[in-house]
Formats: sequence, structure tokens, C-alpha cells
Amino acid sequence: MGIHMGFATTQALLAAAVLLTGLALPQPIRADAPPPTDRPFLRVVVIDHSPPFSDRDAAGALVGFNIDFGRELCRSLGAVCSFDAVPFKQIIEDVAAGRFDIGFGNVLRTPDREQRLLFSVPYWRSSTSLVGRRGMPELSLDEAIRSRRIATIRGSRQHAALLRLAEADPTLHANLVPVPTLDDLWDAMRNGQCDMAIGPTLNVVHFLLSDTGEGFETIGTPMSEDGLGGTVHIVFPPGQHALKAAVDRALTVLRNDGTYQRINRNYFPFDIY
Repeated sequence: MGIHMGFATTQALLAAAVLLTGLALPQPIRADAPPPTDRPFLRVVVIDHSPPFSDRDAAGALVGFNIDFGRELCRSLGAVCSFDAVPFKQIIEDVAAGRFDIGFGNVLRTPDREQRLLFSVPYWRSSTSLVGRRGMPELSLDEAIRSRRIATIRGSRQHAALLRLAEADPTLHANLVPVPTLDDLWDAMRNGQCDMAIGPTLNVVHFLLSDTGEGFETIGTPMSEDGLGGTVHIVFPPGQHALKAAVDRALTVLRNDGTYQRINRNYFPFDIY
């Protein structure tokens, strides 16, 4: 199956995945620094650990696709931005409460979240993939949960999908292996704690292209139904309509001038938009 992925699966990934990109902005100021007098000051938050979208390098600095794109977005807005990282669920809470101005949390748009947040136009599209040892037979999600132990991040939309499948047959709960983080997801496969894992496709692709992904591949094609995928948005506190409109315009400009595509190529071998 190709470079950890079969040809058909790779084609499906290319069709199902989505894009995002940006340039470098001057080093962001600290979150507690006073706002400058001549440029707007925006507080940006990202997920604390979701490579390749956001992570920390050896020196502790935030790096990743959302960081690069967020900095370029701030440059396009003429703003000075601070960047902080928190767990995914806290992003929604903190942005809704106005503790941050912009959330790059890889947030899908749902009716419940629309009651609490404003959403930008889409800036990439997500899906879900199964991953396992190379040579494993192709299985649907329903087939997989009935015959394999599957690791999933606790509280994720993938975990919720598996729980829904297990509602009809409680014995299937024994095949669920909930773990706290992405790193634990991959470790569970490598140490034999599970037979396969399920996660967001672009995080799966990042794992497969890494040294630690050697010997693994996607199982079947990416999934987006039943809450397992959809358009991904930047989020804002309620009432921040002017900021949302400015970001929407900037997103369009950054795609039209090739900035988005340039950053996309730094992290993904295909267009994720």
C-alpha cells in the first residue's frame, strides 16, 4: 500500500482532506503584554498538542500549521497577536467566554456550538481514518469494532461514534481502548494494547509519514458521515461580527494570493482545503 497507504486509500485521502497555509509574522508578544497603540492586539488560542496543526518544539515554542497560518492571518489583519495553547475542550469554553479573540481549535460547526460561538468561513475539511499494521484487511468501522480492539482518544468525536455503535451490543465495549492523547493513540498500537486506532485523517497522515509510523497504514477509506468529519472553522466570541468579517476577507485573500497553499505544502502532501 504505497508509503504506508494504498493507492485507492491515498486517492480517497486526497479527495477527503483539506487545505490551510500562511507565512511568518513577527514574533508574537506575550499574552499579558499591553496592547500597542497603533495596531489592534488579538489573543489567539490553539490546541496544546495536535501535530501537525500545533505543537511545541524543543525550546517550548509553538509550531505547526495553525501557528504559521495564524501569524500570516494576523499580518493580513494588521494586528499584533499573542498565541497560547490549551486542550481542545477548553478552547471552546475560553473563546465563548471572551478570554481569547480567535480560536484555531480545528473546530467543526455544530448547532450546539453555533449557540455559543461565531464561525469563520471554512478553512479546511476534516475526516476520520482507521489505521493499523500494514497488511491488515480493509474493514468498515462497524466490522472493525466487532472484530478488533480499537484505540480512540477519550471524548473525541471518533470515541463518540464507537460508543454509538456499541449501544446496540454492549459486549463491543470490550473492544474500545480509550486513551488521553494522540501520542497515546500511536503508542497503544505499537505496544499491542490495541489492533488498530481511529483518529482525524490529517493527524493519521502525519503519523504515517513520521518515523514512528513505519509499518502502519490506513485501513479502508476516510469517513466523514455521522459526525466523523466536516468543514473546519476559526471561531470567535459571540458578538464579534466585525472581527469575523475581517477574518473571512483575509482568508479569501490568503487563498487567492497563494499564501495558504504555500503553508499547506510545508505540512501536507496534498491540498487540505
